[in-house]
Amino acid sequence: MRTNVIVSALVLFIGLLTAMTPLLAQEGKNEGGPKPAGLFQRSDTLTVTMTAPWSDLQRKKGYQGTYPGQINYTDELGNNTTLDMTAERRGITRQQVCKYPPVKLRFEKGAAKGTTFRGQKSLKVVTHCQKSSRYEQYYIMEMLIYRMYNLITEKSFRIRPLNVTYTDSESGRSDDNRFAFLIEDDSDVAKRNGVKKLKIPRVGTTQLDPQTSSEFSLFQFMIGNTDWAALSGPDPKECCHNVKLIGPEPFQKDDIAYPVPYDFDSSGLVNTDYAAPAVGLPIRSVRQRLFRGYCRHNSTLNDARELFLEQEDAIIAVLDEEPQLASGNKNKAENYLNQFFKILRDDKDFNKKVIEKCRK
Repeated sequence: MRTNVIVSALVLFIGLLTAMTPLLAQEGKNEGGPKPAGLFQRSDTLTVTMTAPWSDLQRKKGYQGTYPGQINYTDELGNNTTLDMTAERRGITRQQVCKYPPVKLRFEKGAAKGTTFRGQKSLKVVTHCQKSSRYEQYYIMEMLIYRMYNLITEKSFRIRPLNVTYTDSESGRSDDNRFAFLIEDDSDVAKRNGVKKLKIPRVGTTQLDPQTSSEFSLFQFMIGNTDWAALSGPDPKECCHNVKLIGPEPFQKDDIAYPVPYDFDSSGLVNTDYAAPAVGLPIRSVRQRLFRGYCRHNSTLNDARELFLEQEDAIIAVLDEEPQLASGNKNKAENYLNQFFKILRDDKDFNKKVIEKCRK
């Protein structure tokens, strides 16, 4: 009898333990607490300290390799986090003109698991370039251009502003409170849009999505940017120039690609002191607008035109909502954008300055 009681109790205990196992597993899974938002799920400024041999990175212009470093920050949940990373120089023009060149950060796979930077393998950082406040204003404006394009299409790069302290790992010296921003990786842009990033040498105009291409080219016209190429580029293995292509993979002859623009420092809206139109273009200043879209996509230009007019107030509001943008620069940028919207509202002007200027 006693043996039966013991056996019954043991069976009951095993049954209870079995029933509780999923609950215990779930409890263990959540014991670390809630996760912070992903890096590009928030738009507020993230304050970070980045430690690396910055003096070497700035001085050794011929070396394009990586330097070891760390990034430290406190997320919105109060978690103080330090991640190992590497930093390297990137860019072309800005490497030549900037004391503080733009950089790329790289993280080991899985190193940022559970943190704000989870899922990130490599990130482009746009820096303040020079200590002058004028240069900082340039790149604040460039950051806002990314936000403006986010209002037009999801096929665009998201950004995250930073307040950076750069600490040199060799000397221990720090350069505090510097503006910078991170740019979403193109593979993440593609993933959000249900496609893949493409590494193909070139595309034809028939392979570019007409609606996206019209929005893309009209946007470049809005900001006064001619420093792009969406069909091919200087790299014979990968299209394009200041444009990333996303689409189905493998990319077949009859497939459609979507152009995603980046790097707007040569635009008239930013108006850096080193920007100039490419030789051969019929403009003398980057402040002069020149439409560079393709005639093959003209049938979708009016839809793109209506979209921009619908977003006019929201686009102007991007300037008003940025506290770091100096009032004089805000007024100048607003006037420049107003000239664009004036063209859009005038049928004759739109036909003359946009439709008739398309590239065959």
